[in-house]
Amino acid sequence: MSLAERYSHNLPSVELVNALDKALGAEGALIALREQARREQRMLRRSAGAHHPSDVPKAAPRPDHASPSRTAELKSDVAALRQAFDGSFVPTASFDLASRPGGARYATALVEGLHRDYQAARYAEVAQTLPSVVDTVAALAGGSTGEPRRRASSLQCQVAVVAAKLATKLGDGVTAYAAAERARMAAEEAEHPFGQAAAAYQLTCALLRLGGADEAELNAVDRAATMTGQDPHSVTWRGALTLISAVIAARRGDPVEASRRLDQAERLGGDGNIGFTAFGPTNVRIHRAAVAVSAGDPHGVLAVGEQLDVTALPPGLHGRQGQFHLDSAWAHTRLGEDPLAVIHLLESERVAPQLVRTHRTARTLVHDLMRRERRHAVPGLRSLAHRIGVLA
Repeated sequence: MSLAERYSHNLPSVELVNALDKALGAEGALIALREQARREQRMLRRSAGAHHPSDVPKAAPRPDHASPSRTAELKSDVAALRQAFDGSFVPTASFDLASRPGGARYATALVEGLHRDYQAARYAEVAQTLPSVVDTVAALAGGSTGEPRRRASSLQCQVAVVAAKLATKLGDGVTAYAAAERARMAAEEAEHPFGQAAAAYQLTCALLRLGGADEAELNAVDRAATMTGQDPHSVTWRGALTLISAVIAARRGDPVEASRRLDQAERLGGDGNIGFTAFGPTNVRIHRAAVAVSAGDPHGVLAVGEQLDVTALPPGLHGRQGQFHLDSAWAHTRLGEDPLAVIHLLESERVAPQLVRTHRTARTLVHDLMRRERRHAVPGLRSLAHRIGVLA
């Protein structure tokens, strides 16, 4: 009850209030109270946000590829985005997108493009384009009412989810948290349960970056428990949240619970990319490898690899493929199998070059391999070290 009474927290779901109203014979009184509370929440949030307007920088033209030096600047780029998700955003677009023919389709295409770029591990492109997309979607929302406004709010949620993903990837937990909260608020305004699930997932990731593993796990488990439907979207988000909770369980030293959650997720659905989650059996196996890494079990990583075909993932998920090869490289490095480790690092670089340049584990692996380098036995390592900046 105390959480429900705080305007910054979620209200009880419509389904729960309907059930309580019926069970208590309230004849609609509880449903009316929830509607009143939802209106009051919106007024309070808008009032609080009105004191924190934000100017978002326009995006520079997108490059064909990211150079190592450009990739090194990503963290500062992403930190500059924090102002767009700290409270209520004030659009700076010079035209009323809502009144233009096809304006909503245009904004939707921009948002979907951001998600595809992120999943393809084109992080520099996402960082450069994101501010202008935030601006565009905010302009659409500002000029809309009724159902179009709800759809625009859903797009605002998705943009904030991308920002949270990128900030988490680059280790900026503060920005990731702010963006996840902005996603939650937009999803609530849109009354979109799957947007709320996406925001909860990103909040879990942000809390992990901020050192709040216990809170992160509770958040993921609780939200997964609310996704009770058997439709593809409910199953997907239940599975995705279960996967992240499995990784957290492994990190806190509970392999039994981690394995149980992985088994539970693997029974849900086939390979797909609903909600840009990449959820499905192949991604579950990639998470099994990640859990084995967390447990310090290189043989477990390689055993998963023997049963895994990353090409079964939906097209464009280069970041997921690259992550699997990084985990495999870690396992071979731990076992002293340096040539195989370098092969996986090079394969990760081939499918997701920016992942290798920005991922701390990749740089650590290359550094460790360089310390025991055997040039004739491990060709390709030194040039890789130069490309990702381990060697000047």
